[in-house]
Amino acid sequence: MTQLRFALLLSMIAAPLSAQTTVDEKVTVVAQRVKAEALVRETLDGAGVLQLGRFEDKVCPAVVGLAPEPAEQLLQLLRANIAALGGDLQKPGCTANATVIFTPEPAEFVQELAVKQPGYFSMSPAGIKLFTEKPRPVLSWHVIEMRDRDGNELGNSRELGMARARILDMPAAAGAPMSAKVLRNTGATHLATSSRADMLFGFAVIDAAKIQGKSMRQLADLATLHLLLEIKQDAAPNPGSILSLFNDRPEGAAAPPGLSSYDRAMVDGLYRPQENNRSAAQQFSQIATAVRKAGDPE
Repeated sequence: MTQLRFALLLSMIAAPLSAQTTVDEKVTVVAQRVKAEALVRETLDGAGVLQLGRFEDKVCPAVVGLAPEPAEQLLQLLRANIAALGGDLQKPGCTANATVIFTPEPAEFVQELAVKQPGYFSMSPAGIKLFTEKPRPVLSWHVIEMRDRDGNELGNSRELGMARARILDMPAAAGAPMSAKVLRNTGATHLATSSRADMLFGFAVIDAAKIQGKSMRQLADLATLHLLLEIKQDAAPNPGSILSLFNDRPEGAAAPPGLSSYDRAMVDGLYRPQENNRSAAQQFSQIATAVRKAGDPE
């Protein structure tokens, strides 16, 4: 075989291999993207459909329902988590806006709180009933207010609240104060909007009967995600996520010791951008990209 024919044969063989490699790489990238997007949709309430809320004001965590010493320990872990994940903290002694509550009867506690402090909920009485009728080890929700891109309150906010307040996929009721001034901005694009969803308060009610054997680190990390993110209450989290802390496991299988890279990536994807007046699609893309870059959940 002449040198020319040999070179030609090599080129004929190499071309399909190169093409196949390119196809395989593209398939892998697409598969990773689809997997990341599915994980985000399964974990965050309304991801890709509605704007996701986040704390814009400084966060002041609090712990209720534990003895003073473990409560203080958990509080310090929460504060350290929020700071490490890029959040801003109020000084100790502040008025709480992100509260973790331990009680042996979470559903009953939430029902009673809704009667005594209805302003902490954006659900109707029927929504509260649906929210609490299924036993869960953690019940979490947020008070979210739609504001303009600069953080000013929006008017006619009952309608805005009805559209926005779909806490845990439950029916919505009252929104923010009816007397708020209507503000309109014209700076919206297909990526940025004229409004943003501000978390005013966050609550995570944890079943105290289920925390035996769990470390303070595990409880703090679990609570951190529920306070900073709108977690789907009926989600089936990846076994490597701290959100699966109370899930049943095969004999000998240990619960996650703390936040996974996937858990951290979700928070980073939402909180890292300086502004949160992003469209639902853009928010979703930011979070999914962060999750994909973090690699497969443990």
